[in-house]
Formats: sequence, C-alpha cells, structure tokens
Amino acid sequence: LRQQYGVAELVTAYSASLLLVFVFGMDGALARFFYQQPDRGTRIRMTSSSFAFRIVTGTTVSLTLALLAEPLAVHLMGGAVYAKYLRVGALTLPLTLVVLWCNDLLRVTFQPWKFVTLNVSQTAFVGGATLYLVLGRGLGVAGVLYGKLAGDSLAALLGVVLCRHHLRPGFDGALLRQMLRYGLPLVPVALAYGVIGSADRWALQHFATLDEVGTYALALKFFAVVTMGVSAFQLAFMPFAFARAQDPDSPRLFARVLGLYIAIATGGALACGLLAPLGIRLLATRDYAAASRPAIWLAFAAVAQGAYYVCALGINLSLKNALLGLSVGGAALVAAAANMLLVPRLGAEGAAMATFGGYACSAALTYVIAQRVHPLPYRGARLAALFGLGVALGAVAAWQAPAGWAGAGWRVGALAAYALVAWKSDVWKDRGALRHRPAAS
Repeated sequence: LRQQYGVAELVTAYSASLLLVFVFGMDGALARFFYQQPDRGTRIRMTSSSFAFRIVTGTTVSLTLALLAEPLAVHLMGGAVYAKYLRVGALTLPLTLVVLWCNDLLRVTFQPWKFVTLNVSQTAFVGGATLYLVLGRGLGVAGVLYGKLAGDSLAALLGVVLCRHHLRPGFDGALLRQMLRYGLPLVPVALAYGVIGSADRWALQHFATLDEVGTYALALKFFAVVTMGVSAFQLAFMPFAFARAQDPDSPRLFARVLGLYIAIATGGALACGLLAPLGIRLLATRDYAAASRPAIWLAFAAVAQGAYYVCALGINLSLKNALLGLSVGGAALVAAAANMLLVPRLGAEGAAMATFGGYACSAALTYVIAQRVHPLPYRGARLAALFGLGVALGAVAAWQAPAGWAGAGWRVGALAAYALVAWKSDVWKDRGALRHRPAAS
C-alpha cells in the first residue's frame, strides 16, 4: 500500500512542478496590472486574453507530455510501466490550469465567496471521485489520478461559470505582451521552485525506496495543512499590496504584515508539527509512524515558502523579476545538494530537512536582494530569530520528547514558550516590526 501511495505521490509532485512553470507568471502579471487598466472593458480584454493563452498553452503541453509519457516514465519513475499514470497526470494539467486561472481572477476582483465556493467544490469533487474509484471500484493508484482528473474537470467548469462576466470572445495582443513581459522572467523562478518541491521525492525514489516515498507523502499532508493557511494569507495579501503600493504609508503596512505573518504562521507550524505524532496515530497505521519527524520540518518549510512571497514584494514593485531567478535558483541548488547528501543517510527526514532548507534559503536570499532594489522597513533579523526559535523548539520536542503524558507536556511547554516570546516581540506593531520607528506626530 505504501508503494502505491508513493507512486501516486511521485506523479502528483511532478505535475505540481509543471503547473508552476506553465502558469508562465501570468498569475502575478494579472495581479500587478489588473487595476492599472483604465476601464472595465480593458480589464475584460486582459482577462479574456490571458484565459485564451492558458487554454492554448495548457492543451499543447498536455498533449506533448501524453505523447512522451513512456520515455518520461523511464527517466523519472524508473520504468515504462508507469507511463499510464503520467498520461493521466498530463491530461489533468490543462484542467487544473483553468481552475488556477479562475482562482487568480476571483482574488484580484476580491470575490471571496466565489473563491471559497470554487476551492471547496474542487476539494469535494476530487475527494468524492477519488474515494469512489479507489474504494468503490478498487482502482488503486489509477483511482487517485482519475479522481483528480474527474474532480478538476468539474471544478474547471464551475470556475468558468463563476468567472463568466470577465470572459468575452476576443484577444488583445498588446495587453498579453505586457503581461508576458512581466511574467516570463518568473518562469525560471517557477522551474527552480519546481526543483525544490520535487527533488525530495526524486531523491527518495533513487536513494531509498517507494515505501519511504509513501511515508514522506503522509508527512507532506502536514505541509499541506500549513500551506492552506499560508495560501489564504498570500492570496488575500498580494492583490491588496499591489493595489496599495502607491500609498505613502504602504511600507509601514507591509512591515507590520510581515511581522504578523511570521509570528502567527510560525506558531501554527509549530502546533501542527507537535501534533503530528497524534494525528498519524489517529489517521494512519503504525507503518507510517516515522512520518512524524519529517512533518515538523515540512510544516516550517511551508512558512518559509509564504515568507518568500512577502519578501519578494520589493522586487515585484520595482519590476525586476529576473532577480528572483538568482535567489530561487540558488535555493534550488541548496535543496538539490541537501537531498543528495541527506536522503541516503536519513531517508524521509533528510528529504524534509532538504526541502525546508530550500524554502528557507529562497526567503532569505530574496529578502537580501529585495532590500537592495526596493528597501522596505522590515526588521529581518528579529523576524528570522523568531522563526528560528520556533524551528528549534519543534526539532527539540520531536527528538527529545519522551513517550506518553511526559512527551505531551514537553510539546505543550514548547508551544507555550514560543507563544510567550512571540507576544513579547511585538513584531506586528510599529515598535517591533519597523526598522526605524516613525517620528512622533
């Protein structure tokens, strides 16, 4: 069972990496330029053109990957027998891209209820189809992938219905070129992020076993839990930040937001990681008990990933997106090297450490570069120390906490200690978040 779970996880990881690349940075471009358009008609031409571009590119890539499934299966998964799974993943790709486009539009137009409806429905569609095909029809790995295909088909249809008022027949090449000039420099960034996000499972497959991939796949669910909260923040904040970028008070606002994000997200990741052993005991068999320690590192990796987007704001505002390739490219090299070094020695936990290192490095390098091209009054050292405290408390509790009630006491104590330090740091207030205290009025 763990091996089958591992195969499904490999296909999912490679598909997620491709999605990052084949968005072509158009999500960021839509958020950056949507509110710069002079009227509603121009905005509709922009959204319609970007939708047409996504349909054409997504379909082309999907068919190409489906045709190349056999050689890709040999190189990526170790055998042509897995080609059918890659074909299903390839055919799902354009449908998922449509859902992502709908999400992008709903967030830049500030339609939270439609956004929630689409995402909850997608989860229900995929989950329901997967359960039916795996449990009801006994399709195993194929059922997981066909469930994703069926669920995303329904979600794409729903998304188009929800976004229909921003879609019209027609194409505006000038607006599309403006978006591509902004978005294409982000493609190497997406590719590097794809390396960070999939090198862990590739290394586990090549230097460990599919059983280890299956164990790691369960640990990734804790990454997903934290990512849900991080994504909610990111999806809400980035369009708001671009809309407020010209406000003279925006640097102060951005600094307070980053401080609040680090304080809350680190605490959430610590709680999630500390609860991982209990969650695994309740939701899985003993075969997956080893997933609890990788879960700690992956929970904090999700926080670092979210911090990257806020730290990159200065680069986005300065329209120097090519610089992000330096920071995320360097982080991808760190993640790849760490996987090669740690996975043969530590297995799933080594992969989690490498992934954490990659995302943390991307946030740190992006912060340094962004502060040079568009300085914002962040207190980077204080925020890094608070994040580091959370990671240290989580790691010590995972390695040293005894079993039973004593271990539970350790975990509660670690969380309480972090909460106290975070509260005293005031990183969400001017005095704790701003590098230079504003002058008194």
